[in-house]
Amino acid sequence: MKIIFTGGGTGGHIFPAIAVADELKKTYKDINILFVGAKGRIEEKIVPANNYELKTINIEGFNKRNVIGNIKLPAKILKALKNCKEILKDFKPDVVIGTGGFASAPMVYSAIKMKIPSLIQEGNSYPGKVTKFLAGKANMVVVSFEETKNYLKRKDNVYKISYPVRNSLSKVDKIGALNSFGLNNGNRTLFAFGGSQGAKGINDVLKNKIKALYDENINLIWQTGKSNYDEIKEMCRPYEDKVKVFEFIDNMKYAYSASDLVICRSGMSSIMELSFLKMPAILVPFPLSADNHQEKNARTLENNKACILILQKDLEAKLISVITNTIFNNESLKTLGENICKFSDPDSAKKIANLIYQLTLN
Repeated sequence: MKIIFTGGGTGGHIFPAIAVADELKKTYKDINILFVGAKGRIEEKIVPANNYELKTINIEGFNKRNVIGNIKLPAKILKALKNCKEILKDFKPDVVIGTGGFASAPMVYSAIKMKIPSLIQEGNSYPGKVTKFLAGKANMVVVSFEETKNYLKRKDNVYKISYPVRNSLSKVDKIGALNSFGLNNGNRTLFAFGGSQGAKGINDVLKNKIKALYDENINLIWQTGKSNYDEIKEMCRPYEDKVKVFEFIDNMKYAYSASDLVICRSGMSSIMELSFLKMPAILVPFPLSADNHQEKNARTLENNKACILILQKDLEAKLISVITNTIFNNESLKTLGENICKFSDPDSAKKIANLIYQLTLN
């Protein structure tokens, strides 16, 4: 069995592919898996680190901020299509799986044109442009939310299966997790993060609220990202018995396990990790996300009482009151954890792997 996974640009497009690839590799011993992503993007780091072969194509998305810079985009797309056709002819996959982002578009499109079975996995509540463009032509489309179907013209090839999460992610003993961060004071603990690059909007507000959190006897585990780590680390020195600052946390399961409440963005990768681990969360959507998909993701959860949503423009005014009203309220924490957990399915990677196997039989 030969399988190509294509997608990238963000962890939210790569991690579900790795979760399904791991499941396929575990279930089918005689299998050859290739990842195809965009040159110069995060997949160049993540895919090899997970022991998969990666080929890259030179492709980028439409730049809304610099329209003139898009003048070379048509030529790049044509070249990317040519490269994808060459990869397909050389590798001869049984199935091509696209997990989103502009990196997946030329490969899935080429597979469809060459009549190679294809599956698209869409994690966001509101489907991305690539999914909307190709969903009607692909053999199968997997969505994480029921309402996503409303945005797709064709319905007969759509399957609802939760966003797959890596099996390596699991909770550990809470006391041990707290001790690993040097926290053993019995306080409630907040975990704030914004991905590998941090979330400037969240960081900027938290910087102004550190003393207030400290005075409320709330511990903070804070993954800042690289850009202003040094400044925040220095600023937090007077509070370092309760405030632990990191540029990046390699083993996220310890941070989740130590925490009572999480504050983060609402990309699908983060949301589904929270769901998988039953974590109560405050979600702050990135206001410039494509098609405002992060707010749409968070609204879906909010409507199901599965998160607390704060828009970035309201964060300064609301953050401390929302944190204190939630983190000390056991009933609220329990409700949020139980409701967000309903969006997760520990067998989702296996279910998607089964669909892929069905396509190889065609």
